Amino acid sequence: MDPARFALALPDDPDLLGRLAAELAGQGPPPVEVRRSAAAVLAFEAQTGEMMLRSRVMQALEAAAGPDWQRLVRSVD
Repeated sequence: MDPARFALALPDDPDLLGRLAAELAGQGPPPVEVRRSAAAVLAFEAQTGEMMLRSRVMQALEAAAGPDWQRLVRSVD
């Protein structure tokens, strides 16, 4: 299976990004790799289906930023 990938624009907030990384790391396998692809863009990748990756990232965003996390991000795909 090819890895799933997608990217989101997020505020450059070190505390938020740290909480997001911690939430993703705590989810278990397969790991979600997070890379900064531009100043305010994070690229996510994992050895899983695209819908599963998106679900895992959204769950981590809700835990890291709260129920209004959608106000903070925008899709760049």
